[in-house]
Order: sequence, then C-alpha cells, then structure tokens
Amino acid sequence: MALINVDASRPDPMWAVVRLLAHSKKPVPLNGARALLSPPTLASGDKDASEMFNKAVKTLRELGLLHVAESTGELTLMGPAEHLDGQDWDAFAAALRSAVFAPERNSGLGDNDEQRESRDLTRALAWFLTLDPMGPAVDWDQAQDLMKETPLRPEAGPAVVNAERWRQFCDWAPALGLAARPLLAGGGGSRLVPDCTAAVRYVMQCLWEPGRQVNAVTAVRSVREHLPVLSSGQYSLALHLPNPGDRVAGPALSFALLRGNDEGWLRLELDSDAALVLQVSDPEQPSSPRYVSDITIQEAPSA
Repeated sequence: MALINVDASRPDPMWAVVRLLAHSKKPVPLNGARALLSPPTLASGDKDASEMFNKAVKTLRELGLLHVAESTGELTLMGPAEHLDGQDWDAFAAALRSAVFAPERNSGLGDNDEQRESRDLTRALAWFLTLDPMGPAVDWDQAQDLMKETPLRPEAGPAVVNAERWRQFCDWAPALGLAARPLLAGGGGSRLVPDCTAAVRYVMQCLWEPGRQVNAVTAVRSVREHLPVLSSGQYSLALHLPNPGDRVAGPALSFALLRGNDEGWLRLELDSDAALVLQVSDPEQPSSPRYVSDITIQEAPSA
C-alpha cells in the first residue's frame, strides 16, 4: 500500500488509535476501539463512519506499529510505537519516521517507480527537501514546475505523481516534522514550506544531551543517518538529487540549524583553527556561506 494515496490513512487518525492504546496500557478489542473512535454520530451521509478508523488500523499495521491478534482481535502497539505514552506528538512523529524510513520499506527506491510501502512518500520528501525554505510556499501547480527543474533519477519516476497524492503529502510531511504549512494557509491547506526544523530538533536533542558540543560536520552526518531524505542523505542520493556534499548543510538543513540557533535550543560556533567546518546557507549573508565548526545542544526534548 502506498502511503500518500487514498487507500492509506492520514497521520491524525493514526494518532487517535495510538493515544487510545497508549492510555489503556493493555490490549484493546478491535470492535471496542472502533466503537470509541468512530461512533455513528460521526457518519456523514452514506460515508461509513468506521472507514477512517479502518484505514488507520491498516496503515499502522503495515508500518509495523500495531499488532492485531488473530485469535482475539485485540490491538497492541508494537515496534517504534510500543513505548509511546499517547501524550507526546513529537515522539509519535519520530516513531512514524522510523517506520517510514525503514530500509525494508524503501528497497529499490531509485531503481524503479514502484509506489508501494513507503517509497512514494520517501521520494516526495527527498525531492521537497531540496527546495529553499526561504522561497514561497509550494502548491500543486508550482510543485509540478519545480519537479521538472529538479527531477528524480529517471527510473524512479516523478516525485509526486498526481494532485491527490500531493494532498496526502501535505498531511504527511508536516506530521513527520519535515515541512510546515504557511501561517496564512490559503489554498485549502495544500501549500507547504520545506521546513524540517521539528524533525532535526528532535533527532539532535535525542542524540546529545544539553551542554554537549559536537563537531558540526559530524553532527550533520548523524542527522542525515536518521533523516535520510535530507540532501546528501542516503535516500536523496539514491534518487540522484542534488548533493551539496558532506561539509555543506544544504538549504533545508541550514534553515533548521539557523532556527535552532535563533530559538536557543542549539548554538552554532566557529573555532577559527578548526580543521573540519560545515558550510551553512545564511540568508543574511547570501553571497557567502556561514562557517560552523561546532554545535552545542542547549535544551533537552520537551516532556
């Protein structure tokens, strides 16, 4: 099943299922969960009130986040979702990212145009994160033009194949912390900015505790390992997308690091004698990159 398609769930209904199971702290019968999360009062016309619930359960199962017992029909969280408390959306987003980016769900990513499992979403994210966060928010019409300017490897097909999948992508990308909707979200919520700050912040704060200073190039390598859709990450490279190199952050990651510095949850530093430095694209000095030798983490993940 492709993730950004009408047969798959959006992340919000999946979060509702996860919250119910996390708060119950024990297996929940399938029909009991359906009755709680899709009561008849949610029905609209001929639409099946349980359709959204069924899609959420199906998608969670296919991502390895939910187990449905064959004998009892009871639901239990599993894999990256097993220890979620149902209160921390950022932790849920991290579990989704772990499942979506799992290698077994992205095999042959750049070798063919198969849309099954996570491939469609992974391709779309990798392409979208090559765009400049300082540019205008992107809608479907603009996305079609931008995909021609920065195509994937020909064997992989287009990054997003149609408008319906773009609408699904506009739900998934922000939920994963890899895009943001503009503050004035005209266009029916189908406009996005490639802002990966939420995901980058969560990864960095989980990797290094407050006060820890890390070489900037080493830090970016680790972030790309956890978020392989970033430019120069494993999945971006597999799709033959622009590769800024090991010592260049690229526009989307640069934006996240600069936001972190401005917001105070990390500090960008430059030792003039450092042998290994990272180039960061700074809109305040567009004619030349900003050089960063070290990153110091300032805050732990919020509880």
